[in-house]
Amino acid sequence: MRHCNRKGRLSRRTSWRKATLKALANDLLTYQRIQTTRAKAKALRQFVEPIITIAKNDPDSVNAKRRVYAKLCDRGVVTSLFGELAPLYKDVPGGYTRIMGLGNRRGDGAKMVVIELTKRTISDDDLLGIIAKEPASKKKAKKGKESGKGKTKEAEPKEKEGEARHAAPAVDIEKQEERAVEDVRKEKAKTEQKKISQQGFFKRFRRKSI
Repeated sequence: MRHCNRKGRLSRRTSWRKATLKALANDLLTYQRIQTTRAKAKALRQFVEPIITIAKNDPDSVNAKRRVYAKLCDRGVVTSLFGELAPLYKDVPGGYTRIMGLGNRRGDGAKMVVIELTKRTISDDDLLGIIAKEPASKKKAKKGKESGKGKTKEAEPKEKEGEARHAAPAVDIEKQEERAVEDVRKEKAKTEQKKISQQGFFKRFRRKSI
């Protein structure tokens, strides 16, 4: 009996499910950390970890590369897997991925997670897009050097010209007054139209005199 065996189907047909897992696996091996739903992450773990095991056990085997390529269909990902990622897991018996919860997705309420490789060639700062900040002393020294080198007699008029260029254009006072008067007229016209429409609307519901 096939009880409780419908796991990891992702509500997809076979070809559609294979294509989804292939795309997720390529992204995971390329970027080494991706964000997806919990159901897809669990199905992806079962799909990716055997591939990493094949690459780890036979890093120089052509047959192993062909087997992995048949599942991933991307030569760049296969070469990076066998050349960079597989040697990192040489002494690791299993558990090549890690799943961390993020909460529910806004809209449909799906449970979102982050799935990542436990050993990576990309640093956490690069993955998160964090730029290393320079200390304040170095920044001040750089500013002092740049200001000392760039001081010339010709620099002062250029700065003044730049200030003049970025200054706000002068507006005539008469034009401002005309615009204010037009705005007041428009507001009055709107209020009068509202009054007329309300009178016409309430006339229908007035009780006739006896």
